[in-house]
Amino acid sequence: MTTLPVIQSPPWFEEQPSNTSVASGAGVELGCWARGVPTSTVTWRQVDGVMSLGGATIEDQRLVLQKVTVADSGMYECEAKSEAGVATARATLTVLDAPVLTQRPQHLQVIQGNEAQLRCLMEGEPEPLVLWRLPSADRTAVLSPGHSSSHASVSDDGSTLLLHQPSTQDTVVGVGPKDLTVAPGGAARFSCEVVSEAAPASVTWWYQPSEHLPSRQLSQHPHQPRFSLPENGALIIKDVWLDDAGIYSCHVTATTGSIQQEAVLNVVEDTEPKESPLLPPPPSKPRVLGWNQTSVHLSWLPNSQGSKAGLLWYAVEYWHQGWSEWLMADAVITQESCVVSRLSLGHTYTFLVRAVNSQGASFPSPWSDPVSTRANPHPTLTAEQVRQVQRRLARPLVTLTKAMATAAESVILNWSFLEPVEDWVEGMLVYWMAEGGRVEVATVLGTSSTYHLHNLHPNTPYTFFIVPFWHSVEGTPSNSYHFTTPEDVPLTAPGKVRVMRQEEGSVLIEWSGVSTEEVQEEVIGYMVTLSHNGSQVTETVGTPYLETRDLLPGHIYTVRVAALTSAGTGPFSAPVVVEGQGLRRTVAAGEVLHAPPQAVWLAYLLIPLVLLLVVGVVCDHKVWRPSDSDKDSSLSSSRLLKSDQLVSEYAEPRLLLPNHTTEPYATTALLAPSPPHTSCCHPNDQSVEMQVNWAAILPPPPDSPPPDLDMGEPRQQGAAPGMCSGPPSMIMLAR
Repeated sequence: MTTLPVIQSPPWFEEQPSNTSVASGAGVELGCWARGVPTSTVTWRQVDGVMSLGGATIEDQRLVLQKVTVADSGMYECEAKSEAGVATARATLTVLDAPVLTQRPQHLQVIQGNEAQLRCLMEGEPEPLVLWRLPSADRTAVLSPGHSSSHASVSDDGSTLLLHQPSTQDTVVGVGPKDLTVAPGGAARFSCEVVSEAAPASVTWWYQPSEHLPSRQLSQHPHQPRFSLPENGALIIKDVWLDDAGIYSCHVTATTGSIQQEAVLNVVEDTEPKESPLLPPPPSKPRVLGWNQTSVHLSWLPNSQGSKAGLLWYAVEYWHQGWSEWLMADAVITQESCVVSRLSLGHTYTFLVRAVNSQGASFPSPWSDPVSTRANPHPTLTAEQVRQVQRRLARPLVTLTKAMATAAESVILNWSFLEPVEDWVEGMLVYWMAEGGRVEVATVLGTSSTYHLHNLHPNTPYTFFIVPFWHSVEGTPSNSYHFTTPEDVPLTAPGKVRVMRQEEGSVLIEWSGVSTEEVQEEVIGYMVTLSHNGSQVTETVGTPYLETRDLLPGHIYTVRVAALTSAGTGPFSAPVVVEGQGLRRTVAAGEVLHAPPQAVWLAYLLIPLVLLLVVGVVCDHKVWRPSDSDKDSSLSSSRLLKSDQLVSEYAEPRLLLPNHTTEPYATTALLAPSPPHTSCCHPNDQSVEMQVNWAAILPPPPDSPPPDLDMGEPRQQGAAPGMCSGPPSMIMLAR
């Protein structure tokens, strides 16, 4: 019987574990599914630590961890081993421990104009990111460590919020003076007890005999022993005189403001003295039960000593920043609660309560916590729904797992939910902030687990976190994720490109460099291009200048410069034109130097015309045959060939004679005389036989216009002596 061979295949993974982040106390599964022949044995180990055996099990090759802690964080390895080989796969588990508040911010009351500090200390692993949200409806009114706004700043470690010139409450007169009527020789006592929780206050007393007379300040000194001013702010007058009647004012001054109250003293004969009134004790601090845009619901507790003073009712006063004194909200309240209405939207109010009996009002209660009137944050939810949602969202529900750049300005965020949230999460608030920048926020509706951010800055560190919400109720923020966007090519070009000639054949090109602040990435160099007539030379330098000898004389070049980063080349600067005038260079061996084009086209055009004219002259034995009309004019050949006017190699006579019409004239190139030879002048037909100098017909054209020649008076026909002594050659006629 033949045994069939078994074909083995080494282990391979159909499913590999992936990096996972979970909150402390949650359960986690790391997937791993190995295939191969024969079947592999799968084992798990923690690479950088000791695995907790009590809460770890292997189910279908997957690693299951129960109630993980921060100590369970680390790298885990799944190993599949068989006779055919070994395969391994790794993944990182990150356990996030929710931050714990070790010191909560406390309510403060400070002096107006002074600074206030709020402290908040947290512990957690990894180190928590501390953010401060300011009292604003703007969700981006958040300050991170080391940042500040117009009136607040956060310390570098995030533990302290510093408020600049915060709003404070005004000073209150707890028990003010009351009108009194006493007999002469009696005693009068006016109370002025001050409540100023934000700043110390001073009390002064003023006396005014009547309303139309000026007032004067009262003081205590040996010359007036009848007046005494005890430390509690009261005024005591002993042995009252008739002249003491009048108006007495209590002036209270503090750094938070000032206030005054008045009382009238009447001095009447045969008035029986009255006992000091028994005022009720103050009630407890009022508690805010609720509020909306225009109303606040308050409640308080009565003082246990109130029944002895014959308590009748309560009075509520309120104040907000900008008011010079406290106002009465309700003077008669028969129960320990009330609703203060007709408030203004958007203001922060403070309340106090006084107990009142037949003798007067008590000292004020402690001030309530400040409350701001605003719209109901949960208008569509009942109070029970709000409590249920807040309890559900109070624990961590989401973990930010990954950030991946899709471009230099865009990032995709990924997160995972720690438990089903379909019924309790309406969406996510995605927060991000650049290092040194302001906080941005975007809203993602539904239970999506990704969001694509755009318009970020390249090569910039960012911090991301997300917050689940349901309607207007926000939950516990996720973990923070730090990510730096990749570099991008520079967006700006170098400026102020200048070209300066050094020595002959050398040119220095300079420009202003591009700073890191302008491009937000490191500039590693510059690219310089020299372009001419379709050709281009490129140089790369690490400095903001370049010295070159590659410019050909007589050529015109354009120079452009661009900055370089590791991501690529940025835009080029505007072209700068430089001429190679006056430059000289040495031609290397084997190098072809292309000379600049010259204006030789005129010579090539004149050559065939000259040959035709010379042939015609030889055949007719003359160069110029004047017509009958020319014999008496200045256009005779004898004049054109006057030897004493041969001051240039080029002549173009100007015809400026009056009463003569302009006729075609000769434009001549007067050549150097040829060697002596036999020539003859024929006076009968005024013809001239000339010798042609062929070596002189190809000079370049002149660099300047021909000079003006004074032709003098015209000669008569036949008066051309010496015409043949130095025979010039007329080579061209033009009409």
